[in-house]
Amino acid sequence: MRLGWMLGLGGTVTAAVVFAACGNADNPFPDPTPDGGVIGDETDPKFPDSSNGDAQTVLQITPPNPVLMSNGMPVTQQFTALANGNPMQANWSIDNVTLGVVDATGLFTASGLYGGLSNVSATNSTGTGSTTVTVQLAFSENPGNIDAGTQAKLKAGGNADGAFKWLYPYDKTVFPRGLLAPTLQFAGGVPDAVYVHAVASNITYDGFYKGSNPSQLQMSAQTWKTVTGSVGSADPLKVQITKISGGQVTGPINETWTVAQGSLKGTVYYNSYSSPLAGNTGAVLKVAMTKQVTQPTVLLANCNTCHAVSANGNVLADSTGHNPGDATWDLTQNTKQMASGPDGQFSFAALYPDGAFLLSCATLPGNWPPNIPGMQGDVNSALFDTKTGAKIAAPGFDGKIKKALMPIFAPDGTKVAFNHYDTGSGHTLATMDFDVKTKTFTNLLDVVNDQAHYVGWPAFLPDSSSVIYHTDDRSDYATWQGAHADLVMVDLASKKQTSLDLLNGMLGNNTYLPYGAAEQNLNFEPTVLPEAVGGYFWILFTSRRDYGNTIVTNSPQDQARKKLWVAAIDLKPTPGKDPSHPAFYLTGQELAAGNMRGFWALDPCKQNGTSCDSGDECCGGFCRQVTETDGAIGRQCVPPPMGCAQEFEKCTTQGDCCGASQGYLCINGHCALPPVN
Repeated sequence: MRLGWMLGLGGTVTAAVVFAACGNADNPFPDPTPDGGVIGDETDPKFPDSSNGDAQTVLQITPPNPVLMSNGMPVTQQFTALANGNPMQANWSIDNVTLGVVDATGLFTASGLYGGLSNVSATNSTGTGSTTVTVQLAFSENPGNIDAGTQAKLKAGGNADGAFKWLYPYDKTVFPRGLLAPTLQFAGGVPDAVYVHAVASNITYDGFYKGSNPSQLQMSAQTWKTVTGSVGSADPLKVQITKISGGQVTGPINETWTVAQGSLKGTVYYNSYSSPLAGNTGAVLKVAMTKQVTQPTVLLANCNTCHAVSANGNVLADSTGHNPGDATWDLTQNTKQMASGPDGQFSFAALYPDGAFLLSCATLPGNWPPNIPGMQGDVNSALFDTKTGAKIAAPGFDGKIKKALMPIFAPDGTKVAFNHYDTGSGHTLATMDFDVKTKTFTNLLDVVNDQAHYVGWPAFLPDSSSVIYHTDDRSDYATWQGAHADLVMVDLASKKQTSLDLLNGMLGNNTYLPYGAAEQNLNFEPTVLPEAVGGYFWILFTSRRDYGNTIVTNSPQDQARKKLWVAAIDLKPTPGKDPSHPAFYLTGQELAAGNMRGFWALDPCKQNGTSCDSGDECCGGFCRQVTETDGAIGRQCVPPPMGCAQEFEKCTTQGDCCGASQGYLCINGHCALPPVN
């Protein structure tokens, strides 16, 4: 298979222009968008421009709805536009530019890089017409140089090793696009060779890999991109693994995964207390979700920890060197320090989404928050300016709320949640409404009262409808010294609490985690990506579970087991019904260190005229196709255009979104794909 034939399309100028609309000179076949195309683009036939409203659909496209087979090489289909049975000249377009291109004559050329479906449209002065084209991609590769005889044995299957089972990923995991391939990991004897068979509606993949000890394998970045880019939203990917050891075959063992129709956004900023990259001291490190990184970047070392990040990615606040006194940092200016905080009050603070101010986390008599020697004392919560470090008057909060622990603002800034220690002594979670213009807090509401657990580390879903938090058996809400916790979601309207069982590793009354009870109840400190991606919300959390056969220790207190995991949450969750899915390990974090308390923020926004991939990257909220000064076609941040908003672009209501009639939502000011379930 030739996964990378980027240049041999012949002399179709139209094809080159179409690819440039979403790709670039190095990759004319960009990552698939939710249905493979540019959702809501001005040329998208699903959302026609109003100027075409008088055109009558009189063109017949032939052949109708063809299905093409590809083995990874380009395949073609000639389309013809007919009016009353007569061939007509027309302007041709395709909405799935990752699947292929259509030239000025109606010749469709599939890239061979992806399977899937696309609309093909023709328009002229007479009218319009459209049909679909489906490409079914089937390809195989042999990176392990496995001989033909062994391949045949692997395909035949067997049952020689009763211990052979999946360790990672978990069955029914929802994966996003855009990440490196997960490391597939298995129990049982060491294999000599491994066979992967993956199937969805429009993709069939066979891969033969050399065995390893421990038993694991990883697809190449391009293969994983091709497979996940060919799977639709309601199109489960069935994955089978078979191995051979000493001539004895075992398998297949099976799992089914879902592929979300989008790539994760922003950057994860997390704490580490033993990072070799940071000199084995406490540090804040970051993992860029939009880049396929294999290790993090050290942002702040020298015992800078206990941090928080604004949702827009502009400001970070943290504890500086475990001494009384914290700092705020401008992430748009190469992490430049802005202000110092008094007596460590910026640790675990709630940053307003734009980073302009923060609500501090109270301290209790003794030593809380944990891990902050020197933060002895009894200090109440307050509002602070992040540029100056000065206190800000907060009507409705000052004098009413003293001990707001682990506070967090909603992504839209209209609410705040915190452990209401004043009334619950650690067992109560509360919310308040917030008016940013007057800095006024109102409508104090206790939404959780759990006398059996200490509730902490709340995080709002992007639509501000629910809060996810962890239930701890320790009064310091910590992740260490034998702590046990799980993640729970509370619907704010009904106050109904729902355990996120699938995220936590439970299926019914039993755990599905491969090492059993030793991995249970070890889930802590959730935070949330501030926007929906691919039809889901995304939760980041700390867990002390094992990681396949890569990290397996006798004690969950082993530092190596403290890692960051990600799980999908269904949009529009039903109170009382678990909306979560099994989690996956966050690629790019440091394997040797203990990692925790990851904050997930969007990246600082870009000004108009700057290149972009989607509107959420732009300060004005819109990213569109433009003709650049050198004549190339690209995408840039632009002023608000006429018409509806595309996915990830700025919206106020659902009706602002181009796909509103198809169920698109307006969530936290951005247009989002409809719920998958």
